[in-house]
Amino acid sequence: MAFWISSIFTGLSICLGLYLLLSPAGNKVVVPQAYQEKRVFVLLWPWIHVLGLAVIPFFSWRYRARLLSLLRAAGLERIAQIDHIAGIQCLCACCVFAGAVFIQMPQLNARPLAVLSIACVIALAGSLLPLLWLRERGLRRRQRILRELPLLLDMTTLCVEAGQNLQGALHHTASLCAPGILRDELNYCLSEIRTGRPRIEALRAMAVRTGTAEVSLWVAAIAQAESMGMSLGPLLRSQSDQRRQERFHRAEKLALEAPVKMLLPLIFCIFPCTFIVLAFPIVMKILQSGV
Repeated sequence: MAFWISSIFTGLSICLGLYLLLSPAGNKVVVPQAYQEKRVFVLLWPWIHVLGLAVIPFFSWRYRARLLSLLRAAGLERIAQIDHIAGIQCLCACCVFAGAVFIQMPQLNARPLAVLSIACVIALAGSLLPLLWLRERGLRRRQRILRELPLLLDMTTLCVEAGQNLQGALHHTASLCAPGILRDELNYCLSEIRTGRPRIEALRAMAVRTGTAEVSLWVAAIAQAESMGMSLGPLLRSQSDQRRQERFHRAEKLALEAPVKMLLPLIFCIFPCTFIVLAFPIVMKILQSGV
């Protein structure tokens, strides 16, 4: 009798687990545009959405602020939310935990506590993968912004020196610059200005969204010049020259780092092959001569 009762409860538990596991698949949730590039996000988005809503109330406000800053640095603040990242973290942790338990399956009966402890530690490390992805995306975005900034400053300086006001110069710059991150941010800033937001506040918000000190210094210089009644032309010209010099110094630094980065593959990959090619005929002659 006890066997049948335990079998019934086991079957009910399995059915309940399958229902909880598969029930999010029936929810029609719109996948944000930021995650449509990855097919795996599109397939797993119902579970990500449910897990994110379930775990986000347990996160502290400091952790939420950190997620928000990472989203802002990655350029996903307007098209993604922190509960999305929380759901992706939770899903990664669950997948890594299941994989770690599966790999240690032969030792599960002998040492269950140790296996589960190791799996929990690995799952905790797996939950950090989305944060690393956001940080890497933010670094790549910042590098693109720094590459595009000198051209934007040059265009703005030329328009101001030609006699246009700042807003007209920004409008022509946004329309004439090549497509990129800064152009999109500038267009969004101009749309905020057209809706009635003060120009300096919109520019400062753009500097916060870009997350670069160079754009913040540019906006601060514009705000100071407008408050003191200074001419914008020489100020923008000096900013443009300084940003161009900084880009040249960054390129020079990367060029100087290239020989150092080549040492490791040179020592462990190229030198051994070269020594093998040079030593093979010598070794063969020595073996043939019988020395």
